Amino acid sequence: MRAVVFAYSNIGCTGIESLVKNGFDVAAVFTHSDSPGEKVWFRSAAETASKYKIPVYAPADVNSTVWVKMIQDLKPDIIFSFYYRDMLKPAILDIPPKGCLNLHGSYLPAYRGRCPINWVLVNGEKETGVSLHYMTAKPDDGGIVAQMKIPISLKDTALSLHLKADAAAAKLLEKALPKLKAGKARSIPQDKSKASYFGGRKPKDGQIDWSMTSTQIRNLVRAVTRPFPGAFTFTGGKKYIFWEVTDIPGNSRNSKPGQVISSSPLVIACGKGAVKVDFGEPEGGLYMGGEQLSLDCKLVKGMSFRKDASCISYSEKKKSVLILGANGFIGSALSEKLLKDGRYEVHSMDLRSNYLQHLIGKPNFNFNEGDIAIQREWIEYHVRKCDVIVPLVAIATPIEYTRNPIRVFELDFEENLRIVRYCVKYGKRIIFPSTSEVYGMCDEEEFDEDNSKLILGPIRMQRWIYSCCKQLLDRVIWAYGQKEGLKFTLFRPFNWVGPRLDTLDSARIGSSRAITQLILNLVEGTPILLIDGGNQKRCFTDLADGIECLFRIIEDKDDLCNGKIINIGNPVNEASIAELARILVDKFEKHPMRGKFPPFAGFKEVESLSYYGQGYQDVQFRKPKIANAAKYVKWKPRIPLDRSVDETLDFFLKESLKK
Repeated sequence: MRAVVFAYSNIGCTGIESLVKNGFDVAAVFTHSDSPGEKVWFRSAAETASKYKIPVYAPADVNSTVWVKMIQDLKPDIIFSFYYRDMLKPAILDIPPKGCLNLHGSYLPAYRGRCPINWVLVNGEKETGVSLHYMTAKPDDGGIVAQMKIPISLKDTALSLHLKADAAAAKLLEKALPKLKAGKARSIPQDKSKASYFGGRKPKDGQIDWSMTSTQIRNLVRAVTRPFPGAFTFTGGKKYIFWEVTDIPGNSRNSKPGQVISSSPLVIACGKGAVKVDFGEPEGGLYMGGEQLSLDCKLVKGMSFRKDASCISYSEKKKSVLILGANGFIGSALSEKLLKDGRYEVHSMDLRSNYLQHLIGKPNFNFNEGDIAIQREWIEYHVRKCDVIVPLVAIATPIEYTRNPIRVFELDFEENLRIVRYCVKYGKRIIFPSTSEVYGMCDEEEFDEDNSKLILGPIRMQRWIYSCCKQLLDRVIWAYGQKEGLKFTLFRPFNWVGPRLDTLDSARIGSSRAITQLILNLVEGTPILLIDGGNQKRCFTDLADGIECLFRIIEDKDDLCNGKIINIGNPVNEASIAELARILVDKFEKHPMRGKFPPFAGFKEVESLSYYGQGYQDVQFRKPKIANAAKYVKWKPRIPLDRSVDETLDFFLKESLKK
């Protein structure tokens, strides 16, 4: 019988060996390349396959058409998956006439999904198992061919239970494979009423919650101890990893959860009971016994361990954010939001500070007046010093793209690339503003961060140099993430509107966003110019909505934003420039300060060529898909266009009267 095998880790190797031993013709083995950040403690499926002269492959996406075609050409009778980490889609599952089978590390239907061996320990189970079952489009859902139970002892850790599961898998396959080969194996449908499902685990899931019972904490520790990242906690601004603890049931002498009851031995109170730390280490330190840990790190009776670092009130533990271009409408509003939250320290730079005056002098806000093209040493120092870098400096108005394309390239690309490279050099997280204009002349109804094509106009239309610079930087940042481990998130703001958007002075020279230019016309009593009729549609996003999403990206509560692109826009607030102008006029006529301004001078249609010059070109619509924002930071816009226009108009009218 001809087989194709998907395999990884010890059970993957055992599966390959069992198939060869039982006379299966293994045509190919598909496995994974080891992740650079993962501690590889297990056997190599690639080495095992190579030992038997079996061709081996490690595709990035085995479900792509290239690999599906290759598997079809191999003509397997049957497919096996042994601890392969990716789901196989129907295009592969439908290939072999005798079906596809998976060896899962639990006693199904319990503990379907990821990391079953870790999860059974976390939950204190007394037994688990291994199950050979047919694959369907749903994870671990198909009929069971064979199962074997595995007892779990109090001494078991994730490693020892993995080894038990490997041994059980060998025995199970020894019995099941001959029946499969002979066509005599039967499958039993799973009792779905008894099914349970668990998702993947990440290092952050090792946080110790001291309100749990001592037994629950001990179970967590043994579920994630070496060779896994370990269970961790914080005190005194430092992170500690506990590799082995002993459960001490009963009361905890009226101590609060997380409080040190004794330093020799090191005993810590839990929600119920206490744990004795047998082995642990300070982050970046040496593995040592609990008593040495308490002695070396000055852990004394009465100190308290905490669930996470955000509980610590020390000022030095505030996360520091560097905002370049902080005086702009995004930078000033973001600075205000971060300071109001209380967990952040903001370091900032810009050419001016007129929109930051209400923040200057406040605790945790630091401003430096300067130019990123000149004060490079200051910037490099602060990139090295801060945790998160947000470079907002850019020339970002169409008339500037057309009139000063070289200056756009020098600032928007060259200077920002320097900052990106500082982040790579010092291992810092960068939150980089891409732009809705990156999509260029894309003709799709919704602009999808992950799949939409990025289309630019002809070279002579210099308007697209901004979009091109931003797109190229996106690609460079992505490459650094893949090759150098740069932590990044790209966010794409779609036509944000709100107070401090631009200045009326910038509108006077044509270097502003559309809404500011329209308001200037109302303030000065000049005709509102509708470029090419003003038929271009945009999705206007309230500044407060946009800043809330950007704040959540910086916060990244669920650790999901690294390596992601996130549109920040409001598809509901779609309007043409002409429609926006009419809304503004209506609100202007009803505004309490209306009498202080000249009469409305009407609308005037002009050609873009006469207004912007030869290098201008535009698109008729720009609507974002915002599923990524909902998925990664649980955000959706809430503020209607009517309210956004009200607040923006009111701000600029008051600013005008001040002058």
